Amino acid sequence: MSERVLFFPWGWGGGAAYTGRCLVLAQALAEAGDSVAFADCGISAMVREAGFPVLDSAPEAPRPPDRHPMPPYLPFADVERVFAVAATYHRIERVRQRVAADTRLIEVYRPTVVVIDMCPTAALAARAAGIPVVSLADADFITPRPNGWMPWSTVAPRDLLPHPPSLPVWDRMSRELGLGPVARAEHLLWGEVTLVSSLPELEPVEGPPHRGDLTYVGPMYWNPVVAAGTPTPPETGRPKVYVTIGSGGTVGRQALQNVLDACAGQPWSVYVSSGFAFEGDLTVPDNVVVAGFTGLDTPLTWADVVLSHGGSATVLATLEHGKPSVVMPFMSEQEMNGRQLVEATGSGVLLRTSATTAHGRLSFSDRYSGPSDQPCVRVGDVRQGIAEVLGDARFTERAARWGARLRERRGSADLVALAHSAVARAAGVSR
Repeated sequence: MSERVLFFPWGWGGGAAYTGRCLVLAQALAEAGDSVAFADCGISAMVREAGFPVLDSAPEAPRPPDRHPMPPYLPFADVERVFAVAATYHRIERVRQRVAADTRLIEVYRPTVVVIDMCPTAALAARAAGIPVVSLADADFITPRPNGWMPWSTVAPRDLLPHPPSLPVWDRMSRELGLGPVARAEHLLWGEVTLVSSLPELEPVEGPPHRGDLTYVGPMYWNPVVAAGTPTPPETGRPKVYVTIGSGGTVGRQALQNVLDACAGQPWSVYVSSGFAFEGDLTVPDNVVVAGFTGLDTPLTWADVVLSHGGSATVLATLEHGKPSVVMPFMSEQEMNGRQLVEATGSGVLLRTSATTAHGRLSFSDRYSGPSDQPCVRVGDVRQGIAEVLGDARFTERAARWGARLRERRGSADLVALAHSAVARAAGVSR
Protein backbone atom coordinates (compact mmCIF):
# COMPACT_ATOMS: atom_id res chain seq x y z
CA MET A 1 0.00 0.00 0.00
CA SER A 2 1.36 3.42 -0.94
CA GLU A 3 1.50 6.26 1.58
CA ARG A 4 0.94 10.00 1.44
CA VAL A 5 3.99 11.62 3.01
CA LEU A 6 4.33 15.25 4.05
CA PHE A 7 7.79 16.59 4.89
CA PHE A 8 8.60 19.40 7.33
CA PRO A 9 12.34 20.31 7.26
CA TRP A 10 13.71 22.87 9.68
CA GLY A 11 14.17 26.20 7.93
CA TRP A 12 14.85 28.86 10.57
CA GLY A 13 18.37 30.05 9.84
CA GLY A 14 19.24 28.16 6.68
CA GLY A 15 20.84 24.76 6.89
CA ALA A 16 20.44 23.12 3.48
CA ALA A 17 21.41 19.80 5.09
CA TYR A 18 18.02 19.51 6.81
CA THR A 19 16.16 19.88 3.53
CA GLY A 20 18.68 17.68 1.75
CA ARG A 21 18.21 14.86 4.23
CA CYS A 22 14.46 15.02 3.68
CA LEU A 23 14.99 14.92 -0.08
CA VAL A 24 16.97 11.68 0.20
CA LEU A 25 14.05 9.97 1.91
CA ALA A 26 11.48 11.67 -0.34
CA GLN A 27 13.24 10.37 -3.45
CA ALA A 28 13.28 6.81 -2.10
CA LEU A 29 9.59 6.98 -1.15
CA ALA A 30 8.56 8.49 -4.49
CA GLU A 31 10.41 5.74 -6.36
CA ALA A 32 8.51 3.21 -4.25
CA GLY A 33 5.19 4.72 -5.34
CA ASP A 34 4.37 7.02 -2.43
CA SER A 35 2.91 10.51 -2.88
CA VAL A 36 5.27 13.14 -1.49
CA ALA A 37 4.97 16.86 -0.72
CA PHE A 38 6.88 19.43 1.33
CA ALA A 39 5.97 22.29 3.60
CA ASP A 40 7.72 25.54 2.73
CA CYS A 41 11.01 25.31 4.60
CA GLY A 42 12.82 28.46 3.51
CA ILE A 43 15.05 26.55 1.08
CA SER A 44 12.19 25.41 -1.12
CA ALA A 45 14.16 26.06 -4.30
CA MET A 46 16.02 22.82 -3.54
CA VAL A 47 12.73 20.96 -3.23
CA ARG A 48 11.25 22.33 -6.43
CA GLU A 49 14.48 21.63 -8.28
CA ALA A 50 14.18 18.01 -7.16
CA GLY A 51 10.67 17.87 -8.62
CA PHE A 52 8.57 17.77 -5.44
CA PRO A 53 5.61 20.06 -4.73
CA VAL A 54 5.86 22.71 -2.02
CA LEU A 55 2.64 23.56 -0.18
CA ASP A 56 1.78 27.11 0.80
CA SER A 57 2.78 27.46 4.44
CA ALA A 58 1.17 30.82 5.34
CA PRO A 59 1.33 32.82 7.54
CA GLU A 60 5.12 33.10 7.77
CA ALA A 61 7.23 30.24 6.49
CA PRO A 62 10.65 29.51 7.94
CA ARG A 63 13.38 31.30 6.07
CA PRO A 64 17.14 31.46 5.63
CA PRO A 65 18.80 34.27 7.56
CA ASP A 66 18.95 37.78 6.18
CA ARG A 67 22.33 38.88 4.85
CA HIS A 68 23.24 41.01 7.83
CA PRO A 69 26.29 40.51 10.04
CA MET A 70 26.09 37.31 12.09
CA PRO A 71 28.10 36.50 15.21
CA PRO A 72 31.33 34.71 14.30
CA TYR A 73 30.30 31.79 16.52
CA LEU A 74 26.83 30.65 17.63
CA PRO A 75 26.93 28.90 21.03
CA PHE A 76 23.76 26.79 20.88
CA ALA A 77 24.17 24.27 23.72
CA ASP A 78 21.05 22.22 22.99
CA VAL A 79 17.96 22.14 20.79
CA GLU A 80 15.91 24.10 23.33
CA ARG A 81 18.21 27.10 22.74
CA VAL A 82 17.90 26.65 18.97
CA PHE A 83 14.11 26.69 19.23
CA ALA A 84 14.09 29.68 21.57
CA VAL A 85 16.71 31.81 19.80
CA ALA A 86 16.60 30.92 16.10
CA ALA A 87 12.81 30.65 15.78
CA THR A 88 11.69 32.72 18.82
CA TYR A 89 9.68 29.75 20.03
CA HIS A 90 9.84 31.11 23.56
CA ARG A 91 6.65 32.98 22.63
CA ILE A 92 3.44 31.00 22.99
CA GLU A 93 1.72 33.01 20.25
CA ARG A 94 4.57 32.17 17.87
CA VAL A 95 4.30 28.45 18.57
CA ARG A 96 0.50 28.50 18.31
CA GLN A 97 0.80 30.25 14.94
CA ARG A 98 3.21 27.68 13.55
CA VAL A 99 1.31 24.69 14.93
CA ALA A 100 -1.87 26.09 13.37
CA ALA A 101 -0.13 26.58 10.00
CA ASP A 102 1.30 23.06 10.09
CA THR A 103 -2.10 21.69 11.08
CA ARG A 104 -3.73 23.39 8.07
CA LEU A 105 -1.19 21.81 5.72
CA ILE A 106 -1.88 18.42 7.25
CA GLU A 107 -5.64 18.93 6.86
CA VAL A 108 -5.22 19.94 3.22
CA TYR A 109 -2.74 17.26 2.17
CA ARG A 110 -4.14 14.49 4.41
CA PRO A 111 -0.88 12.56 4.82
CA THR A 112 -0.70 9.07 6.25
CA VAL A 113 2.74 9.87 7.69
CA VAL A 114 4.58 13.10 8.51
CA VAL A 115 8.38 13.40 8.29
CA ILE A 116 10.16 16.04 10.35
CA ASP A 117 13.76 17.15 10.46
CA MET A 118 14.12 19.21 13.66
CA CYS A 119 10.62 20.68 13.22
CA PRO A 120 8.80 20.45 16.58
CA THR A 121 5.62 22.29 15.60
CA ALA A 122 4.90 19.80 12.82
CA ALA A 123 5.49 16.92 15.22
CA LEU A 124 2.88 18.35 17.62
CA ALA A 125 0.41 19.04 14.80
CA ALA A 126 0.78 15.51 13.41
CA ARG A 127 0.38 13.82 16.77
CA ALA A 128 -2.69 15.91 17.57
CA ALA A 129 -4.17 14.66 14.27
CA GLY A 130 -3.27 11.05 15.08
CA ILE A 131 -0.71 10.81 12.27
CA PRO A 132 2.57 8.91 12.83
CA VAL A 133 5.83 10.84 12.74
CA VAL A 134 9.14 9.82 11.20
CA SER A 135 11.99 11.95 12.56
CA LEU A 136 15.27 12.50 10.71
CA ALA A 137 17.83 13.51 13.29
CA ASP A 138 21.39 14.05 14.29
CA ALA A 139 22.18 12.20 17.50
CA ASP A 140 22.59 15.50 19.36
CA PHE A 141 19.00 16.48 18.48
CA ILE A 142 17.63 13.71 20.68
CA THR A 143 20.31 12.96 23.25
CA PRO A 144 19.36 13.25 26.94
CA ARG A 145 22.89 14.43 27.69
CA PRO A 146 23.10 17.97 29.14
CA ASN A 147 24.52 20.51 26.70
CA GLY A 148 23.88 18.06 23.89
CA TRP A 149 25.27 20.39 21.20
CA MET A 150 28.14 21.61 23.33
CA PRO A 151 29.07 18.90 25.87
CA TRP A 152 32.38 20.55 26.79
CA SER A 153 30.53 23.61 28.15
CA THR A 154 30.72 24.09 31.92
CA VAL A 155 27.74 26.47 32.17
CA ALA A 156 23.99 26.25 31.60
CA PRO A 157 22.73 26.81 28.03
CA ARG A 158 20.98 30.08 28.96
CA ASP A 159 24.23 31.48 30.34
CA LEU A 160 25.48 31.55 26.73
CA LEU A 161 22.25 32.62 25.02
CA PRO A 162 19.99 34.27 27.62
CA HIS A 163 16.73 34.32 25.65
CA PRO A 164 13.61 33.30 27.63
CA PRO A 165 13.07 29.53 27.89
CA SER A 166 10.95 27.70 25.32
CA LEU A 167 10.33 24.52 27.32
CA PRO A 168 7.38 25.97 29.31
CA VAL A 169 5.83 26.99 26.00
CA TRP A 170 6.22 23.51 24.52
CA ASP A 171 4.75 21.97 27.63
CA ARG A 172 1.77 24.33 27.55
CA MET A 173 1.15 23.80 23.83
CA SER A 174 1.38 20.03 24.14
CA ARG A 175 -1.09 19.98 27.02
CA GLU A 176 -3.51 22.22 25.10
CA LEU A 177 -3.42 19.70 22.25
CA GLY A 178 -4.17 16.85 24.63
CA LEU A 179 -0.73 15.30 24.16
CA GLY A 180 0.46 15.52 27.75
CA PRO A 181 3.50 17.19 29.28
CA VAL A 182 6.88 17.84 27.65
CA ALA A 183 9.80 17.24 30.00
CA ARG A 184 12.60 18.05 27.52
CA ALA A 185 12.67 19.87 24.20
CA GLU A 186 14.53 16.91 22.69
CA HIS A 187 11.48 14.71 23.30
CA LEU A 188 9.58 16.65 20.63
CA LEU A 189 11.98 15.31 17.99
CA TRP A 190 11.47 11.63 18.67
CA GLY A 191 9.19 9.95 16.14
CA GLU A 192 7.39 6.66 16.03
CA VAL A 193 10.48 5.94 13.94
CA THR A 194 13.66 8.02 14.34
CA LEU A 195 16.43 7.76 11.75
CA VAL A 196 19.92 8.97 12.62
CA SER A 197 22.19 9.54 9.63
CA SER A 198 25.35 8.19 11.23
CA LEU A 199 26.72 5.19 13.15
CA PRO A 200 26.17 4.40 16.84
CA GLU A 201 29.93 4.00 17.22
CA LEU A 202 30.41 7.58 16.02
CA GLU A 203 27.45 9.34 17.64
CA PRO A 204 25.81 7.36 20.42
CA VAL A 205 22.48 8.38 21.90
CA GLU A 206 22.77 7.73 25.61
CA GLY A 207 19.75 6.15 27.25
CA PRO A 208 16.70 4.33 25.86
CA PRO A 209 14.53 5.81 23.09
CA HIS A 210 11.97 8.32 24.31
CA ARG A 211 9.43 6.84 21.91
CA GLY A 212 9.41 4.51 18.93
CA ASP A 213 12.32 2.85 17.22
CA LEU A 214 15.79 4.36 16.73
CA THR A 215 17.76 3.27 13.67
CA TYR A 216 21.15 4.44 12.40
CA VAL A 217 21.05 4.54 8.60
CA GLY A 218 24.39 6.02 7.55
CA PRO A 219 24.86 9.40 5.85
CA MET A 220 21.87 11.09 4.20
CA TYR A 221 22.79 14.04 1.99
CA TRP A 222 21.42 15.44 -1.25
CA ASN A 223 23.24 16.18 -4.49
CA PRO A 224 21.34 18.94 -6.32
CA VAL A 225 21.27 19.34 -10.06
CA VAL A 226 24.38 21.34 -10.89
CA ALA A 227 23.69 24.46 -12.94
CA ALA A 228 24.92 24.53 -16.52
CA GLY A 229 28.27 26.26 -16.80
CA THR A 230 29.36 25.43 -13.24
CA PRO A 231 33.16 25.04 -13.20
CA THR A 232 34.35 21.47 -12.62
CA PRO A 233 37.16 20.48 -10.23
CA PRO A 234 40.51 20.96 -11.96
CA GLU A 235 42.94 18.16 -12.77
CA THR A 236 46.46 19.54 -12.42
CA GLY A 237 48.46 16.73 -10.82
CA ARG A 238 48.84 18.72 -7.60
CA PRO A 239 47.30 17.90 -4.18
CA LYS A 240 43.57 18.63 -4.35
CA VAL A 241 41.78 20.69 -1.69
CA TYR A 242 38.00 20.93 -1.63
CA VAL A 243 36.55 23.85 0.35
CA THR A 244 32.93 24.03 1.46
CA ILE A 245 32.03 26.15 4.46
CA GLY A 246 28.25 26.18 4.35
CA SER A 247 25.35 27.71 2.46
CA GLY A 248 26.07 31.27 3.55
CA GLY A 249 23.83 31.48 6.61
CA THR A 250 26.49 31.97 9.28
CA VAL A 251 29.72 32.37 7.34
CA GLY A 252 31.09 35.87 7.00
CA ARG A 253 33.13 37.31 4.16
CA GLN A 254 36.33 37.47 6.22
CA ALA A 255 36.26 33.75 7.03
CA LEU A 256 36.09 32.78 3.37
CA GLN A 257 38.73 35.35 2.44
CA ASN A 258 41.03 33.88 5.10
CA VAL A 259 40.62 30.46 3.49
CA LEU A 260 41.38 31.87 0.05
CA ASP A 261 44.43 33.71 1.37
CA ALA A 262 45.63 30.53 3.07
CA CYS A 263 45.52 28.71 -0.27
CA ALA A 264 47.23 31.49 -2.22
CA GLY A 265 50.68 30.57 -3.51
CA GLN A 266 50.45 26.97 -2.27
CA PRO A 267 51.19 23.97 -4.52
CA TRP A 268 47.57 22.85 -4.37
CA SER A 269 44.57 22.76 -6.70
CA VAL A 270 41.66 24.25 -4.76
CA TYR A 271 37.96 23.92 -5.59
CA VAL A 272 35.48 26.01 -3.58
CA SER A 273 31.76 25.33 -3.31
CA SER A 274 30.54 28.75 -2.26
CA GLY A 275 26.95 27.82 -1.39
CA PHE A 276 24.03 30.16 -1.91
CA ALA A 277 25.69 33.38 -0.84
CA PHE A 278 29.11 33.87 -2.40
CA GLU A 279 30.15 37.51 -2.33
CA GLY A 280 31.95 38.35 -5.53
CA ASP A 281 34.23 41.03 -4.10
CA LEU A 282 36.57 38.43 -2.61
CA THR A 283 40.13 38.09 -3.86
CA VAL A 284 40.48 34.67 -5.49
CA PRO A 285 44.02 33.27 -6.02
CA ASP A 286 45.10 31.76 -9.33
CA ASN A 287 45.11 28.20 -7.95
CA VAL A 288 41.47 28.42 -6.78
CA VAL A 289 38.33 27.64 -8.78
CA VAL A 290 35.08 28.97 -7.28
CA ALA A 291 31.78 27.25 -8.06
CA GLY A 292 28.29 27.64 -6.60
CA PHE A 293 26.10 25.09 -4.85
CA THR A 294 27.73 22.02 -6.35
CA GLY A 295 26.56 19.06 -4.32
CA LEU A 296 29.06 16.85 -2.56
CA ASP A 297 29.76 13.62 -4.45
CA THR A 298 31.71 15.05 -7.39
CA PRO A 299 34.12 17.27 -5.40
CA LEU A 300 34.50 14.69 -2.62
CA THR A 301 35.48 12.03 -5.15
CA TRP A 302 38.03 14.49 -6.57
CA ALA A 303 39.55 15.78 -3.34
CA ASP A 304 42.56 14.69 -1.30
CA VAL A 305 41.48 16.78 1.70
CA VAL A 306 38.30 18.66 2.57
CA LEU A 307 38.19 21.98 4.42
CA SER A 308 34.68 22.51 5.80
CA HIS A 309 32.64 24.31 8.43
CA GLY A 310 31.97 21.00 10.16
CA GLY A 311 28.30 20.62 9.21
CA SER A 312 27.01 17.14 9.95
CA ALA A 313 26.09 16.24 6.37
CA THR A 314 29.41 17.53 5.03
CA VAL A 315 31.60 15.80 7.61
CA LEU A 316 29.78 12.48 7.35
CA ALA A 317 29.78 12.59 3.54
CA THR A 318 33.50 13.36 3.61
CA LEU A 319 34.11 10.44 5.92
CA GLU A 320 31.93 8.14 3.81
CA HIS A 321 34.12 9.00 0.82
CA GLY A 322 37.18 8.09 2.87
CA LYS A 323 38.62 11.61 2.73
CA PRO A 324 40.26 13.47 5.64
CA SER A 325 38.87 16.73 7.02
CA VAL A 326 40.06 20.12 8.18
CA VAL A 327 37.22 21.69 10.19
CA MET A 328 36.78 25.44 10.77
CA PRO A 329 33.59 25.73 12.89
CA PHE A 330 31.22 28.70 13.12
CA MET A 331 28.87 27.26 15.73
CA SER A 332 28.85 24.80 18.59
CA GLU A 333 27.37 21.83 16.74
CA GLN A 334 29.99 22.17 14.02
CA GLU A 335 32.72 22.24 16.63
CA MET A 336 31.25 19.11 18.21
CA ASN A 337 31.30 17.37 14.82
CA GLY A 338 34.94 18.36 14.49
CA ARG A 339 35.71 16.97 17.93
CA GLN A 340 33.62 13.81 17.65
CA LEU A 341 33.66 12.84 13.97
CA VAL A 342 37.07 14.16 12.92
CA GLU A 343 39.54 14.43 15.80
CA ALA A 344 38.21 11.44 17.76
CA THR A 345 38.35 9.25 14.65
CA GLY A 346 41.83 10.49 13.70
CA SER A 347 40.51 11.45 10.27
CA GLY A 348 41.56 15.10 10.32
CA VAL A 349 42.08 18.23 12.39
CA LEU A 350 39.87 20.82 14.11
CA LEU A 351 41.21 24.34 13.67
CA ARG A 352 39.34 26.11 16.49
CA THR A 353 37.97 25.08 19.88
CA SER A 354 35.93 27.03 22.39
CA ALA A 355 35.77 27.03 26.18
CA THR A 356 33.22 28.57 28.53
CA THR A 357 33.93 30.70 31.57
CA ALA A 358 31.96 30.85 34.81
CA HIS A 359 30.35 34.09 33.60
CA GLY A 360 28.96 32.57 30.40
CA ARG A 361 31.67 33.98 28.15
CA LEU A 362 33.48 32.16 25.37
CA SER A 363 37.20 31.94 24.78
CA PHE A 364 38.74 30.51 21.62
CA SER A 365 41.95 28.74 20.79
CA ASP A 366 43.27 28.02 17.31
CA ARG A 367 45.08 24.77 16.70
CA TYR A 368 48.55 26.13 15.95
CA SER A 369 48.65 29.74 17.12
CA GLY A 370 46.82 29.24 20.41
CA PRO A 371 44.38 31.62 22.20
CA SER A 372 42.68 34.01 19.82
CA ASP A 373 40.49 37.09 20.05
CA GLN A 374 40.00 37.13 16.27
CA PRO A 375 36.49 36.50 14.90
CA CYS A 376 37.65 33.67 12.66
CA VAL A 377 40.58 31.29 12.29
CA ARG A 378 43.82 32.97 11.22
CA VAL A 379 45.21 32.50 7.72
CA GLY A 380 48.31 30.72 9.00
CA ASP A 381 46.29 28.18 10.96
CA VAL A 382 44.14 27.37 7.94
CA ARG A 383 47.20 26.87 5.75
CA GLN A 384 48.98 24.77 8.37
CA GLY A 385 45.92 22.56 8.94
CA ILE A 386 45.64 21.73 5.24
CA ALA A 387 49.37 21.07 5.01
CA GLU A 388 49.36 18.81 8.08
CA VAL A 389 46.59 16.60 6.72
CA LEU A 390 48.07 16.45 3.22
CA GLY A 391 51.44 15.56 4.71
CA ASP A 392 50.31 12.60 6.83
CA ALA A 393 48.76 9.62 5.03
CA ARG A 394 47.44 8.22 8.31
CA PHE A 395 44.58 10.74 8.27
CA THR A 396 43.39 9.32 4.94
CA GLU A 397 43.89 5.73 6.07
CA ARG A 398 41.71 6.23 9.14
CA ALA A 399 39.06 8.10 7.13
CA ALA A 400 38.96 5.22 4.63
CA ARG A 401 38.30 2.68 7.39
CA TRP A 402 35.37 4.70 8.72
CA GLY A 403 34.16 5.30 5.17
CA ALA A 404 33.83 1.57 4.56
CA ARG A 405 31.67 1.20 7.67
CA LEU A 406 29.46 4.14 6.75
CA ARG A 407 28.94 2.87 3.21
CA GLU A 408 28.02 -0.55 4.53
CA ARG A 409 25.46 0.92 6.93
CA ARG A 410 23.93 3.17 4.28
CA GLY A 411 23.77 0.31 1.79
CA SER A 412 21.94 -1.95 4.22
CA ALA A 413 19.36 0.62 5.39
CA ASP A 414 15.92 0.21 3.77
CA LEU A 415 14.65 3.77 4.14
CA VAL A 416 11.27 3.00 2.59
CA ALA A 417 10.56 0.08 4.90
CA LEU A 418 11.69 2.07 7.91
CA ALA A 419 9.42 5.01 7.06
CA HIS A 420 6.47 2.73 6.35
CA SER A 421 7.03 0.95 9.64
CA ALA A 422 5.92 4.12 11.45
CA VAL A 423 2.44 3.65 9.96
CA ALA A 424 2.34 0.01 11.01
CA ARG A 425 3.58 0.89 14.46
CA ALA A 426 0.93 3.58 14.90
CA ALA A 427 -1.79 1.21 13.69
CA GLY A 428 -0.61 -1.39 16.19
CA VAL A 429 -0.74 1.12 19.02
CA SER A 430 -4.22 2.27 18.03
CA ARG A 431 -5.53 -1.31 18.14
